[in-house]
Amino acid sequence: MSTRNYLWRRVFSLLLLIIITVNAPVGASSAVAAESTAEVFETETLKIINHFDYYTDSISPLTDKTMSKSEITEAIAPYGKYLGTPGMPIYAYRDAMEQKWEDVTERNKKFTDVEMDLEKRYTYNSLVNIMKKLSRIDGVNLYKIGKSTENRDMYAIEVDIPSDAEKDTIILTGTIHARETAGCTYILKELVDLLQDNSAKARKTLSRTRFVAVPCVNPDGREGVCYNPETYSYKKGELWKATTSGTDINRNFPGLSWSQLKKGYDKSDYLSTSPDKLYYPGPFAGSAPETRAMMKFLYHYVVIEKAAMYIDYHQQGRIMYTEKPWCSSEQRKLSKDAADHFKEFLNNGQKKSSKNKYTAVKEDKEYGLNGVGSTMTDYACSIANGSKYSRAYGFNVYVTKTNEYPLIMIPRLDDTRKKLVEAPNPTLITFTFEIGWGKDSLGYSAKARSLIADEYTTFHYDKALFEMSEYVHGLRG
Repeated sequence: MSTRNYLWRRVFSLLLLIIITVNAPVGASSAVAAESTAEVFETETLKIINHFDYYTDSISPLTDKTMSKSEITEAIAPYGKYLGTPGMPIYAYRDAMEQKWEDVTERNKKFTDVEMDLEKRYTYNSLVNIMKKLSRIDGVNLYKIGKSTENRDMYAIEVDIPSDAEKDTIILTGTIHARETAGCTYILKELVDLLQDNSAKARKTLSRTRFVAVPCVNPDGREGVCYNPETYSYKKGELWKATTSGTDINRNFPGLSWSQLKKGYDKSDYLSTSPDKLYYPGPFAGSAPETRAMMKFLYHYVVIEKAAMYIDYHQQGRIMYTEKPWCSSEQRKLSKDAADHFKEFLNNGQKKSSKNKYTAVKEDKEYGLNGVGSTMTDYACSIANGSKYSRAYGFNVYVTKTNEYPLIMIPRLDDTRKKLVEAPNPTLITFTFEIGWGKDSLGYSAKARSLIADEYTTFHYDKALFEMSEYVHGLRG
């Protein structure tokens, strides 16, 4: 978190306190005043989350009418095709950006040691209970940030241990795909172990780094795959990836890359029009409640808090996807360098002749303009680069003082001479961890859990948070 942003948070909090004080009843007893103060207690994060106008801050002011499919098709015809999956309606966008968070931190309960065994089975509720127990530690906050398709609560955990040091913010997300259960358990295992580590290294890491995480983005899908895999499989026998309604959340974000096919590019095979098939982006952008919950979470920590790094934990292939071709050269280089560094970190100790080690893969040149919907990291990069939600298009676009430009009109950020809205976080580092090798590691069978538990230590995920902190701190020079 930059010094400027830290000061902004403090000023915001002080202004809120003044408002509360001015409106307190005259002549109230100290006991009543104390009770009133307790009722309005909010963490530094919630003072922003539940009072800042994310909706107005994140939309383009240039349009107020939704364009029809034919109007969008005509507007982008000189550059390529609009594939026609509807964008995000304004009511759904407003719902996303106006969601209230609830503080469920267990501050008044005593902390007791927490253990997490990757070979054990954990229900979603069990994982939530682990987060609740961690929230008894001073500086660990737990928030309900939204609801899932089946009305489960979604949680974000914020590890911000009191310190006088200026902190870097690192975002972690996992299990956006139902069958990729390792992301959720890895993130929680990493946090459980770090927060109970009394070493000087752990104290140093926590003093200069704030970790914020949504360990399980797709709780319904995860539960379906873990405890009812026969039902939650596709016709060819592959385990389910989507929400229980069939929407692939990682195709559902209204980012810059929504539903556009550039001239000369081939339409991606990773796209379907049916919820009973892989890669279904949903009936419209932002249709899944999980997507809407994550939109505000990402906007807060990427745009407002200016996170240094965002890693999304996926599964299968030991690949680290990075370098979105439409981002700035600066952002691409920062992300590539980070992915290369963590590739070497994870592979440390593996024989040079070993097969199936981690590799860092650059997204191909057509990525984002080949028809695939927008992923969670796509959305994070979209907002980091200054794009705004357009009421006309129903997805994010680049904006000048007078015009809106979909990605298909500005496919390479470095090539444009247009005076776009300033990027709020142009140095955000993003990439994915694709954990594990082979389909046997997917799902939640005993074999899958055993493989994932072995991967955790063999490839040094048990030391990953230390390395993340050290890496981003080193970028300060």
